Amino acid sequence: MKKKIIIEGINCEYCASEVIRNLMGIKGVHSVDLNYSDKNAVVELSQEISNDKFKIAIEAAECKVVEIKEI
Repeated sequence: MKKKIIIEGINCEYCASEVIRNLMGIKGVHSVDLNYSDKNAVVELSQEISNDKFKIAIEAAECKVVEIKEI
């Protein structure tokens, strides 16, 4: 299963690395492919994960979730 997360506030490489680190810290996240220029992340999951967990992880990196959708 994969989810695409549109993220607002990724303004630098440090922000991007914090988002990736926080998302990878969620149990059940298999991989994160963050597209810095398009401001989105594709997250591959090994189990179902609540969208709230993604929001908490991204907000901890001082960014904001715009949209989350399954792909």
